[in-house]
Amino acid sequence: MAVGERTDEEELPANAGDQTASDDTVESSETGTDERPRHTADRTAERFLELESELVAGSDATLPDGTVRPARLVDAELVPAADVPGGYPLTPGDGRALAVTLELAGGRTVPAYLDWPEDGDPAGESTLGRLLAGLDVAPEQLAELYGRRVLVEVVDGRYTPYLPEEPPRGTGRDVYGVVAGAVAGLVTPLALALGVGSGLFLFAIFLVLTVVVLPLFTYRDAWYLRTHSDWEGGPVFWATLAMLPGVNLVSTALYLLARRRATFLSART
Repeated sequence: MAVGERTDEEELPANAGDQTASDDTVESSETGTDERPRHTADRTAERFLELESELVAGSDATLPDGTVRPARLVDAELVPAADVPGGYPLTPGDGRALAVTLELAGGRTVPAYLDWPEDGDPAGESTLGRLLAGLDVAPEQLAELYGRRVLVEVVDGRYTPYLPEEPPRGTGRDVYGVVAGAVAGLVTPLALALGVGSGLFLFAIFLVLTVVVLPLFTYRDAWYLRTHSDWEGGPVFWATLAMLPGVNLVSTALYLLARRRATFLSART
C-alpha cells in the first residue's frame, strides 16, 4: 500500500454505522407517530358505527312522526281486531285485522296492521286496498306481497305502511311525454332563431308544446308520482310552471330530478 493512501475503514468514522441506524430509527419513529393517531381515529370511528348499528337493531324506539323509510314485508297473519294495540292509527271494527311484519334496515322487525275485508274484496278506501293499489298488486295475487319492499311511515309513534292519501292515478308512462315535450320545446325556438323552416309553422308548434303538450304530460305524470311514491308535490303547481316559456325548462329539470329521488311504493328488493 502506498504511503498516504487511506483505506475505506479510515475514511468512515467508527460510529458511522450506528449513526445511520439511529437516523433510520428516528425516521421510522416519526412516520409511526404520524400514522398512529390516524389509525386510532379510524378504528374508533368504526367502533362507533358498529355500536350504532347494534343499538338501532336492538332498540324499540321509533323515529319522529312523519318519517318515511323503506322496509320489507316478511310475514302476515290474521288476528282478532281486539289484538290491534290501543292507540294504533287503525280502526278495524269488530272483525279481523291483517297483522304484517315489516323488516327495517339493520334487520329489526316491527308489526303493522291493515284492514281485512270479511267479504274477501278489499275496498279501495281501506288500508289494504290502498296498499295493493299502490303496489299494483291485484287482490287475488295477495301472495306477491311476501318479500316486497314497501314504505313505512311513523304515525303517532307507531310504524304503519305508507299509503298516499289519494287513490292511484296514471301509469308512469307519461314521463316520456314530459321529456319529449321539454326537448322539443328547447329545439323549436333554436330552429326558429336560426331560420330553419317556416317561422309561422315553428311558432305554432312552440305554442302547442308550451301551452298544451308539456303541461298536460307534467300534470298526468305528477299525479302518478304523487300516488305511487313518497313525493308530495302539487301536480297543478308543476303543470302551471310548465306553461311558462323559459321557466318551464328549469321547472321540468327540477321536476325530473325530484322524480328520480322519489321512493316508489312498487319497487322490489
